[in-house]
Amino acid sequence: MSELRVNRLAEQIKKEITYVLATKVKNHDLGFVTVTEVALTGDYSQAKVYYTVLGGEREKEKTKESFKKIKGFVKSEVAKKIKIRKFPELIFEYDKTAEEYALHIESLIASVSQKEE
Repeated sequence: MSELRVNRLAEQIKKEITYVLATKVKNHDLGFVTVTEVALTGDYSQAKVYYTVLGGEREKEKTKESFKKIKGFVKSEVAKKIKIRKFPELIFEYDKTAEEYALHIESLIASVSQKEE
C-alpha cells in the first residue's frame, strides 16, 4: 500500500514539474527538456528527477547549470500544488537510459547486418 502511494505521489510530482517548466520558468539556457521519471524515497525526503535534453554535451551542461539555479523556484511552485507536510528535496539528474538503449539497439542492428553478409 505504501509503495503505491509513493509511486502515485512521484507521478504527481513529475506532472507538476513538467507543467512548471513549460509555463512558469523563463530560463533560456534550460533548452528542450523532457522529465522522464521521478524516483521518490519511501520517507518522502528526496525526489530524484530524471530528465533528457535535446542537443549535445553543451546543451546538457547548460541545462544542468540552469536546474541548479531554478531548483528552489520549481520546488516552491510544485509544493503549492501538492499538499504534503514536508515536500521532498529535488535532485535533478540527467537520464542516461535513452542513450544506453540507443547504443544497445545500434549494436544489435550491426550484429544482425554482419550475420546477413
